[in-house]
Parts: sequence; C-alpha cells; structure tokens
Amino acid sequence: MTEPVARIRERVLTLEDEIARILDGSGRTGPVRIVGVVKGRTKEEAGALYEAGVRHLAENRWDALRDKEFFLRSGKGCEPRFHFIGALQRRAIKSLYNPVVRIDTVDRTGVIPVLSEQARAHGVRQEILLEIDLTGIPGRSGVRPEGLGELIQTVKGYPDLSPVGFMVMGPPPGHPSETRKVFEEGRRLFDRYFHGEETVLSMGMTDDYPEAIRAGATEIRLGRYFFESGGKESR
Repeated sequence: MTEPVARIRERVLTLEDEIARILDGSGRTGPVRIVGVVKGRTKEEAGALYEAGVRHLAENRWDALRDKEFFLRSGKGCEPRFHFIGALQRRAIKSLYNPVVRIDTVDRTGVIPVLSEQARAHGVRQEILLEIDLTGIPGRSGVRPEGLGELIQTVKGYPDLSPVGFMVMGPPPGHPSETRKVFEEGRRLFDRYFHGEETVLSMGMTDDYPEAIRAGATEIRLGRYFFESGGKESR
C-alpha cells in the first residue's frame, strides 16, 4: 500500500468509526454509504481513494468521469461505481452521456426527455436522484419543494429512468440550526415520496455530514475530507 493510499485509508477507517457512533447515538441502524467526490482531482488521486476502500466515486464533468473511469478500469483493473454530480445540460447529455451507476442532480423537467433518450439508446435504465433545494439561496441548483410533485410525475412517464431518492445540499457552513432544519425537511420529503430498502437520501458533505446522518441520510458525499490536510477530522 502506497503512502497516499495508506493516508486516505486511515481517514476512511476513522470516518467509518464515526458514522457508527453517530448512528448508535441517534438510534439509527444504517447503513450509510460513502461516496468519494473526485471532481477536480487527478485520476491518480481517484485511484488512491478507490484503493483505500471507497468504491463509489463522484464527478461533475462527463469528460473527466470518462477519463477517470477508463484509467481505473483499464490501467488498474478496478470496478469503480461512478455517480454524476454536475449540472445537467441537454447539449452535454446528448454528446457526452455514458451510463453511470447514478445521476444525482436531476432538478428540472427539461432534461428528463433527453436523459431518457440517451439511456434508451445505450440500452440501460438509468438510475437517478432528484436534487432538491431547501435553502432558498439564489442561484442554488435543485427543484424547490413547490415544484417537486411536477418533477416526480414527469419522471414517472419515462420508463428508461429510475428515480430512487433525493439529493439535498445543506446551507453554507456555520449555521448548525439551519443545517439541521434543511436536512430534517429533506428526510420528511424523502419519507413522503420514497419507500423501500433500495431508496437513497443523499445528504451531507465534509462540513455537515454528522448532522445529515442524524437527520436520516443514507449516503454522504465527501471529497476534501480525504484529500486535504484542512479537511474536517473526526469529532
């Protein structure tokens, strides 16, 4: 095990222990999946994170996702499970889409037909999350709660897409009460619309994952935690 992999592996183990403590303290049984965010990272860094035990990786650019997946599969013989977490644009979907484990950022009806078309052309049923904005911050991606019902109904009309849950981002760091409020509302909406063991509530990043887990997240998305010395450590 190389030094970078060993360093990341230590953080992964620390994180897994902390998740277990949070679940125990909040009366939850889990599990909570860890998704490693590799946007802006090199393919070697993505490989180190995979070798350290994080099998689900997330990218926000189709071309970078393709390059990292090729590097890991052909160069290292790995089987990464990639998520797309970038903004969805119809032109990019038409020219760059490639099937992934899941697309986590479906937030408007306008991208659904082209996503469905591309999934059908590739012979897959593409799993997706619906991204919700519960902060009300101008410029934030995500459907607002008042538009959620329409988005869900639209997706149901496209059998090549499989909606399995929600993705929710918290407010900027430093507002713990607001963070809890956002994540608790995300859990309430999730319980209203989704049921079953295969559903996903993706909430929580490096600065707020403990609050997200306590609120009911089944998946967290971390990048800086693993790669930067200033990333938040266990607490």
